[in-house]
Amino acid sequence: MNIQLEDIPCRATKWEVKEAFSGILHNHPDFYDPRANGGRPINFEITLERSHNGLPSNGKGTLTLPDSTIGHKFFRWAMQRGNRVEVHGRKLWISRSKERIKLGLVEALNKTPYVDPKEEAEREEKLARIHSLRVILEAVQFGIYFHRPGDPSTAHRYFSKEFEVRRDDTISGELLYDYDHKLLRIEMGNAVTEELVEHVVIDLPNIKKSAYGSESKGNYYVCFELWQPPRFERQPRHRAYTGDNRKDNRHFRERLPHLGGDHESITPFAFQIRLLLNDPQARYAVKSLCEEAGIRTPSKVNINSVSCGYFSPEKFQIAHQWINSYDWPIRFQLEALLRSGFAHTDDILGLCEPVSTLIRTDGTDFVADFLRRFMDKLRSKSNGETVEQCFRKALGDERRDVHASIVDPDDSPRTRGSVQCAHAIITPTRVLLEGPYDTQSNRVIRKYYAYRDYFLRVEFREENRMSFRWPIEVNGRSLIQQRFGKFLKQGLEIAGRTFRFLGYSTSGLREHTVWFMADFNHPEEGPVTPEKIRNDLGDFTFKKSIRQPSKYAARIAQAFSGTDPSYKITIGQWEEGVPDLGTDPYEFTDGQGTISVELRDRIWDVLCEASPDKRKLILKPSAFQIRFLGCKGIVVVDEQLEGIKLRLRDSMKKFHVEHMREAEIEIAKAFIKPGPARLCRPLIAVLEDRGIHKQHLLALQEKAKKKVVEARDTIEQTAGLLRDHDLGNVYGIRYILEHLRKAGVDTGKKKPRARHIMDNEFIARLIDYAQTHILSEIKHDARIPIEEAHQLVGCADEGPAYIAAGHDPEKVICLKEGEIFACVQQPDSDEPIYIQGLVSISRSPHIHPGDVQRVRAIGKPPDDPDKVCFFRNLRNVVVMPSVGDRSLASMLAGGDVDGDEFLVIKDMTLLPTTLVEPASYVGVKPEPLDRDSTVDDICDFFMEYMQSDVVGLVADLHLVIADQSKYGTFDEDCMRLAQLCSQAVDYPKNGVPVNVENMPRKLIRAKPDWKKPEDTDYRPADYYESTRALGELFRNIVVKRIDPPSSSFPNGTPLTPINEPPLSDAISTALKPAILRQLRRSHNSDADVAAQEPLFRHYARELGYICLTHAPSENTDVRLCEEEVALGAILAKCSQRRWKKDRTHRMREHAAQLVRDVKHRRRGLGAPLREKDGEKAEEEELRAALGKGWAAWDFGMRNRNQFGAKSFALIGLGVVCEMLEKLEQDGSGAVAAGEW
Repeated sequence: MNIQLEDIPCRATKWEVKEAFSGILHNHPDFYDPRANGGRPINFEITLERSHNGLPSNGKGTLTLPDSTIGHKFFRWAMQRGNRVEVHGRKLWISRSKERIKLGLVEALNKTPYVDPKEEAEREEKLARIHSLRVILEAVQFGIYFHRPGDPSTAHRYFSKEFEVRRDDTISGELLYDYDHKLLRIEMGNAVTEELVEHVVIDLPNIKKSAYGSESKGNYYVCFELWQPPRFERQPRHRAYTGDNRKDNRHFRERLPHLGGDHESITPFAFQIRLLLNDPQARYAVKSLCEEAGIRTPSKVNINSVSCGYFSPEKFQIAHQWINSYDWPIRFQLEALLRSGFAHTDDILGLCEPVSTLIRTDGTDFVADFLRRFMDKLRSKSNGETVEQCFRKALGDERRDVHASIVDPDDSPRTRGSVQCAHAIITPTRVLLEGPYDTQSNRVIRKYYAYRDYFLRVEFREENRMSFRWPIEVNGRSLIQQRFGKFLKQGLEIAGRTFRFLGYSTSGLREHTVWFMADFNHPEEGPVTPEKIRNDLGDFTFKKSIRQPSKYAARIAQAFSGTDPSYKITIGQWEEGVPDLGTDPYEFTDGQGTISVELRDRIWDVLCEASPDKRKLILKPSAFQIRFLGCKGIVVVDEQLEGIKLRLRDSMKKFHVEHMREAEIEIAKAFIKPGPARLCRPLIAVLEDRGIHKQHLLALQEKAKKKVVEARDTIEQTAGLLRDHDLGNVYGIRYILEHLRKAGVDTGKKKPRARHIMDNEFIARLIDYAQTHILSEIKHDARIPIEEAHQLVGCADEGPAYIAAGHDPEKVICLKEGEIFACVQQPDSDEPIYIQGLVSISRSPHIHPGDVQRVRAIGKPPDDPDKVCFFRNLRNVVVMPSVGDRSLASMLAGGDVDGDEFLVIKDMTLLPTTLVEPASYVGVKPEPLDRDSTVDDICDFFMEYMQSDVVGLVADLHLVIADQSKYGTFDEDCMRLAQLCSQAVDYPKNGVPVNVENMPRKLIRAKPDWKKPEDTDYRPADYYESTRALGELFRNIVVKRIDPPSSSFPNGTPLTPINEPPLSDAISTALKPAILRQLRRSHNSDADVAAQEPLFRHYARELGYICLTHAPSENTDVRLCEEEVALGAILAKCSQRRWKKDRTHRMREHAAQLVRDVKHRRRGLGAPLREKDGEKAEEEELRAALGKGWAAWDFGMRNRNQFGAKSFALIGLGVVCEMLEKLEQDGSGAVAAGEW
């Protein structure tokens, strides 16, 4: 309903008028009922008629109300004597409007929440101030900041100008501030003669420092020191408009790798910016611009400009001639140093003599390892210190430990499931090099393990190393094809060695990560090239996969999936071509095979040899996710199979591998325990719309909060929290705590009479970090643990297959339609828990309301020996029926049983009260080529995927629209997005991208408050308070900030030395009786403790490298701290949660290898790996490791105010606990330190 407004003060803004009406419409009981519409106040719109004299209005306007009932009520209220709406003290004249209401506006108002007009008013005022500021530039210079050799550390730096944009015919550019995107934009080009304009784009977080000053001629300049290169864009100066904002604002900017000409060669190295101002008065505008942007006001500093030519072709040629004269490990590290941005060509050449001398005295391995860590020292070198001085200082710290290094190629606890691999990060402007460090291995790398130096892990990333996110106005296609396509199709040269594209895994595609390799000669196979390796994988003409580039690439990807090797079987022990149950496209057994009990046991034995601590577990897996020849999927234990037997279904076979008489079963995942059952944002949105009241969700969150907060009450609760959230496994923290609890140590909070009260500050901080990490996940991801729920891998009931094979139907127990079977059991327990009764079952991404279904769990099956039951003894899987018109898995977000995991919720408060039909999830059929695909086609698909990967975008938009619309996830736009999400998920396989132009838009500009970032760098006007469950849950959690001591960071300032008697803390006191029994002493000699120093220094250096390499930002003030590595969680703020999760996984893998080295190498603590069945380590060996572990614990505690000492002590403590357990034959069944 429209209502005419007149007599509006002409100087009153739209927001002031809107605020006047909200005071009535949102407070008067006739217009607002807090019990209706989830407590949402009515939304409305104010439109003012334009004035011709520059004032906000001509005194007239319109009030639009989406509800005609409320509209009539309001009109009657306004007509009553004494009721008035005032703006600027003047009563408004209200009458019925003859103007027809816009249906689109009514629909939008009906769906969307009301947003406070004050915030919008503040935003418009700020935009007006920003647009009034102009900063004209005389020149734009690119270069580096440096200290002249010999200058004191207090001297000002110089700017080496390596490239300059200076125009004689026009201004060289203009500095602008883009408020909406939080960035500075340098716009260049002649406004009269040039059709295209080029931009240098600087994100505000990319600015490390800013300064201004004046040259001798009186010209003023502004300097920006950046963390990484800016972005470069180009757009038409004058665009043609269609009137459709959606089309007009799409892809009108083109992303560039450089500005052309000589800028191309210097861009990767010289990206710091110095701007010459056209007018001295412009410096004041720069200051105002920085204030509006929230940048620290530039300080006045003298930074003179010189032209040094550090990155000229001649300098590069000389530097590379020297670099390429060394062996590959050193060449790689020197090239990494040059590409890092921390050293220029003269710096590199200055290292020529010391590096050559070092190689002659200490060997290639030591030098390469030292150079790998040297980057960390460069990042934090002192002001005025040269690269060569930093090199010699760092070398002095390491040289004394060279002979005490624990690196011994013949004494490595590294498993075949991991490989030390070099990494390259290709950004729009740079190629950065890292490593080598541990990465999960795969079939190809294991085959050529001796040639691992010829393989390279390549990631395509944004300049800040995060995944690409393309703003709607930017077209990244040309950048991807010209910049990244060049490397994918022509190769990447590093230090004289050319690497070419090899392949990628499915997860690698999602992460924009691939494998490259350099050609090498094999003594038996001859020349090994990428083409040879791909051709040797198998025959991809099967099912015409080779005619579809995406499917062809997906088939090749099987060989590059991260797997662990297991048992090798021979021909006759596997059977292919087993028919599937059900009909296409909803086959019940899609991706499922079976294995015999004996084969399961042999696979598990091999996995336990690689991770001996698993032998302590009581339970063995019931299912594995595997790769075998050309097959993939899961295999489930079938007790009807005898001997060593593997049965593979038709749906598992993806390509042919011929003439194989034996083959290894590769394990992608062993399902040994139930996964963590947690809510998430999409599931919460669906459950709320399926009848679950938000109070039940809040109660669940409160219970989770209570458990987190009370975790420090007892050691048992702390260990439980770490177990539930998969934290601290690398350092065996939970195992250590359990051992200490048995030794009489506790917190004293609930057990004040405990024999020993825990007084370890580091462990206390680890608990703080764990609590903060978990609460942050609950707040920002809504990852709320559910006690009565389990995350289980899905499999299909084989009962109907038994019947088809000839079993009597009366003697086969089969699941009926709408039934499931699930029995969970912790691997260190012998108590199975059968799930029975009504439950909900769902699968990520939980985007369609029908992705959650109600089913009945049958509980424990009958123990009738005369009846065959496939699932009777299966554990930690959810078995779904193989009868009906459609598989249950396909109803749940289009799932199958090739390794998909499903959430089974028993909690009755979370059981949907309304029934919703599942989506059909019929896949989009791709268009095959009329020829076989080539590797170039695969590269083209990979590049297309980088531009068209929109799964996160679709899911994110779905949640926001569901929040903004009163129809929630049932909104028609959300239902459309559910279809598009399914298509986006299938895109890697079928190659059909989502057309983003068909995607709906947000209903309003502002986002719900639960979208606020982890950091506090956001604007209140960009968010509104959500009234849905996600908003209530978000606001119900407060995450405290943790500030660790400086000694927790690499190169941090050590705290005051410890001055207390050794081994006088509670933990040491509790362990001394057991130590005394085994070693006949409880104290260490000073010599034994001092002997740990070289090992500690090696450990601390590697730990520092981990803290640097896996930090979520290149900023030197963003480092991982010791607590984060020990806990296995990154707490640093990050805008991309998926990227942060991947970073955390890599950090854990890297740290796990370091801990294994320190614990198990002979030159480390020498702890024997857990023995095989029937074998035991010698007591003498165990006591020797116990003595070293006790000394390492002592050393770490004495030096705990140094970086690395606290976690080093923790490793020593873990060895002590393990050795004591073995020596005293503790049969308590405690989980081993390696965890599971």
